[in-house]
Amino acid sequence: MIELLKISLIAFMFVALGDKGMIFRRYRKAIRKLPQWLYFPLGGCYLCFVGQVCFWYYLIVYFKDYILIDHLFFVSGGIFLSAVYHKLYCWMR
Repeated sequence: MIELLKISLIAFMFVALGDKGMIFRRYRKAIRKLPQWLYFPLGGCYLCFVGQVCFWYYLIVYFKDYILIDHLFFVSGGIFLSAVYHKLYCWMR
């Protein structure tokens, strides 16, 4: 569970730091030119990006001991946590 909190927060902050005046703004501008189906999971949408990071992280780390239900929980939990992070982020700004 701690692993899920860490991965989802890191991925969320990567997208959040792409806002105006932040460090990853150039990256966000560069990927904006891509088609929408590619732009969102590469950092245009925090839910999509966190879902992708959690999906691939679980698949790579737990490949030998793969359990489908745990994989689905990991991705869903990451997306849920990113929505919570977004609420907190907007509240704190």
